[in-house]
Amino acid sequence: MESDEELAAIPEAMIAKDESGMKFENGRCAALTGEVGKHVGCAVYLVRPHVCRTCMPGDEECKIARAEFGFPIDGLPEPEIYEA
Repeated sequence: MESDEELAAIPEAMIAKDESGMKFENGRCAALTGEVGKHVGCAVYLVRPHVCRTCMPGDEECKIARAEFGFPIDGLPEPEIYEA
C-alpha cells in the first residue's frame, strides 16, 4: 500500500473520483501516454502505484491487457519475479 505522501504525489486529475485507484478513460489508465501497440509510457512513472510497479511483461495482467487490445500473447517473455 502506498503512503499518504506517495498518493499525494499523483496528480488529482489522474485519480478516480471515488479514490479507488487511477482514473480510467477510454479503457486505459489516465496516466498512460502514447499509442497502445506502438509506444507507451507513464506520466507518473516515478510515483506510480504499487500495482503498476508489480506489473511485468508476460504476467497475467499483461496477457489480459494484450488480449483486450487484440494483441498476441504467444511468445511473451516469462515475467520476472517481483520481490517487495
